[in-house]
Amino acid sequence: MNSTGVEITAGLGGFLVLFFLAVALILLGMDLNKRLRRLKHQEELRLAEERLKQERRAQESGEGPSEGLGEDKGNPDDEPTP
Repeated sequence: MNSTGVEITAGLGGFLVLFFLAVALILLGMDLNKRLRRLKHQEELRLAEERLKQERRAQESGEGPSEGLGEDKGNPDDEPTP
């Protein structure tokens, strides 16, 4: 259709825009991956701490005299998760 023989391309400007968009996408992906790993690690630490608290409560309730001191035993948020 183009009989003049002129080729229309994006040129250097189009290449640079596409290159910088690709670099930005890679950097954003790396940052997202780092944040997700950090969140997973924090959640594992929180669950481990919660398990320790539940074990301490179980030991205290088994001993008898220290039962009911300082902590609310009826909190539904303290139930173990499967």
